[in-house]
Amino acid sequence: MKKITTIFLIFLGFVSFVFTNLTVSAEEGIEIEYKQIVNYISNHLSEFRTEYNKTHAMERLNATSIEKHCLVYIIDSNEYGIYLDFNDDKGYLVTSFNYSLYTLNTTDDLTYLKDVEFTYYSAYDGFLYHDGESFHKYDEEMDSDTEILYGVDGQGGDGETDIYDIDEYVSSRYPSYKLEETHEKAVEDVSYSGFSMKQLTYYQKYVSKDGGYTYSKSVTEENCALTAAFNVMSNWVQMRIYGHLPPKTSTRNLKLYLDEIPDYIYYGMGEETVGHDFYWTLIDSTFITKMPELYYQMRDYAVRHARYTPELGLSTSNTIETMNAMLDRYGYQNITFTSSFNFSDVMTSLQKGRAVFMGLANSLSYASNHAVALLGYKKYSYKTGTWIFEKTHYAYFFLIDDGYGLMETYFDPNCNSKLVHEFIY
Repeated sequence: MKKITTIFLIFLGFVSFVFTNLTVSAEEGIEIEYKQIVNYISNHLSEFRTEYNKTHAMERLNATSIEKHCLVYIIDSNEYGIYLDFNDDKGYLVTSFNYSLYTLNTTDDLTYLKDVEFTYYSAYDGFLYHDGESFHKYDEEMDSDTEILYGVDGQGGDGETDIYDIDEYVSSRYPSYKLEETHEKAVEDVSYSGFSMKQLTYYQKYVSKDGGYTYSKSVTEENCALTAAFNVMSNWVQMRIYGHLPPKTSTRNLKLYLDEIPDYIYYGMGEETVGHDFYWTLIDSTFITKMPELYYQMRDYAVRHARYTPELGLSTSNTIETMNAMLDRYGYQNITFTSSFNFSDVMTSLQKGRAVFMGLANSLSYASNHAVALLGYKKYSYKTGTWIFEKTHYAYFFLIDDGYGLMETYFDPNCNSKLVHEFIY
């Protein structure tokens, strides 16, 4: 387990939202205020415990002293705060310098923070450390079981996605929350229009349940990762982040290049055959004659160098390799992408209008692992109070293009504690 032992002054340069040129007096002011708040809470802990337990009979606070404390940077509100660890296994809290309470636990003991002098906290990701490049969790364990809720207003289905009216959805499912921030520049600043997996598939698989006498079912390639990566990079073209990449209007007729497609001989010429349970063939679609050039180049590289097949799709590392290769091909050398499981790492990118690749596992909405283009997010919050504290609760909702529908939709990661997401940025 990695421990952070550097004093908090060094951490001021880790991420873009932390000020880098503080004066000595400002640094001293932070340290003085930090000590004053720790002393005040420590000296009035019994009063806090009494006030808290008046309204929390089921999760009583039994702490009698403060065992450990350290400086914390609260990512959600871009401010410094304090992490206090109560004695034994009596819990902990995170508060800002103005007594905004971000989390309060009454039963756990976070052993991984025992020797830490500085940490980051996110209402979404929890406690984090930063290695100079990206955030990492101290503890990767998932939460408890998730209960599925059906019939929520503003949502067309079950699970986390298909939210067509985010305001109605939040009002129905999270009535206490109010909109605090919206970051959707990647959609608002341009006329965003993504491509679906079906529009970009080269081949179609036909499946028979009667030994090849009839083929009643068909599926596309497992091209969700390629589709998501293409939609992300195409959005970068629109946002003029990487303007040398081919725009979506640059296309080619694949029927003129079939001999140059590496896997065409294996997947493109199948036909109905009695005795077979399935066959692959070139899809009968007008998109074959106007395939986006960028997607053609991405898929060609993925097949030749990154182990892509229509049946297996792409892994995270192979997706990163393919995206890196596209930037290199079109003149953006020495730019490499990385992956992270923490939303905190990609918030700044989304705020600037830079779309992000997001992989999903254990989703309630998608039957298998899936990849989407993450285009932005909304942040909601509500406040409660105990003693001198005002507690802020946050909920984040993602704007995505999942490669299935014809338009973007919202995704609720808060309703599934088993959800795993991975970002490429």
